[in-house]
This record gives sequence, structure tokens and C-alpha cells, in this order.
Amino acid sequence: MKLILLAIFASLGAPSEAQLRQVGASDVSVRQYPFVAALTYTRQLAGNGAIIASRWVLTSASAVYATPDSEYDVAVGVDHLDARDGKWYQFVGWDYNVALVLVRGDIQTGDTIQPIGLGTSVPETLEVKMVSYGKNNEGTTHLQEATYTLISDNVDCVGLLDEPVAKEVIWQKHGFCLIPPPGTEQGQWYNDAGAPMVASGELYALFAFSENEGGTNVGSVATRVSSFAGWIESTMANNN
Repeated sequence: MKLILLAIFASLGAPSEAQLRQVGASDVSVRQYPFVAALTYTRQLAGNGAIIASRWVLTSASAVYATPDSEYDVAVGVDHLDARDGKWYQFVGWDYNVALVLVRGDIQTGDTIQPIGLGTSVPETLEVKMVSYGKNNEGTTHLQEATYTLISDNVDCVGLLDEPVAKEVIWQKHGFCLIPPPGTEQGQWYNDAGAPMVASGELYALFAFSENEGGTNVGSVATRVSSFAGWIESTMANNN
């Protein structure tokens, strides 16, 4: 099915080459996270997203920066990105790194395909599961999860970051800092972009970018979903 991309995009730069993906994660079943979607470009992983309504997938705009738009596809309902039994949807298709993908025709829901609600609160700290597809350090493309903590406090959060563009996202209250559990080594790659971060069955954030792409880190940036709730609602309402 054809999709239309509607997005706002931050100028963060495009990755120069293909990479692996998040470090320190473990395999999970899509039945645990039936809202998760994989975004591919020429059938190679470009990013991730979350089904938030029957025709809508929410992701990071940095996952869908390439052209032509017709080369993008969305896969849902699969444990493994190379699986042949998933549902695939094609879309055509940016200043805050959040994007909406509109499906022309409903996404068919079932045990492995379900929408997720948006978290509206902004806790100072929140433990979440980040869910992402991609070839990992085990060499597979199985869906994986990793535990992180989101931090919204500007002072503590900004202290973890070095890049001005990363700090600005936090100061503007458009993002969270994303840190791994104490004593663990975790990291992310560019194609973790849009990876949903969930707690108590709600979507709170989407992975945006890491200052140390491909390596372990003490802090990365996640887009704060609640900051864009009005834009998300109005965009869906105006484009049904």
C-alpha cells in the first residue's frame, strides 16, 4: 500500500555508511511489542517506528531522510527483519526530528500488529524499553530490546552531552537524555532512529541520535513524544 510521509525534521546530518546497531540488547518477540515497525530503504533497515493508529506510524524524521521516497517500505508483525510472513507497506514521501507515516488503507491488526497509546506525562526520570530491528552484534536482524532511563531534567541531562545541537534539543524540551543502566555498556547506531521507547504500555520517546554512534556511551538523545502531541493529533485529523 502507498504511504504518505508527513514530518518535521532537524538538520542533524545523514550517516555516511551502513552500520550495525544497538549494543547490549537481547532478542524479543514481536508479540511483546506488536506496535513496532521497521522502516527500510531499498529493503535495507533505515529506522524503526511505532503504530499509533490504524493508518499511522510515528518515527524519527532522521529515519526517512533519503530520496526518492518510493524506495521506502514499512514492515510490521515480524520477529526478524528477513522474515517473509510480515506485512509490508510502501510509502511515498521533515525542524524537530519527528515524522508521521500515513498508510493508504488500514494496517491489518492481529496478535502481532497493534497500535500503542502515547505517554502524555513528562517524568523527571523514567525506565523504558527501547525496541529496534537491525543487524546486531550477534550478526542477526532479530527484533531486540534494551533497558534505558529517560531523563527530562535540563541541568542533569545537558551535563551528559557535548554537542550544542544535542543540548539544544533538551533545552527546548523537545527531547530526553537516554542513559543505560548503571554498570552496563550500551550504544546505538544511526539505523536505531525512530526506535520506540515504552513504559507501562505507552510510547514516551523515539530514539533520535547518539553522539558516539556505534560505540558505547553515557548519554544519547530521544525525541519527547508528548512535546509533539498537538502536532501529531492535528496532522492525523487533517489528513484522514
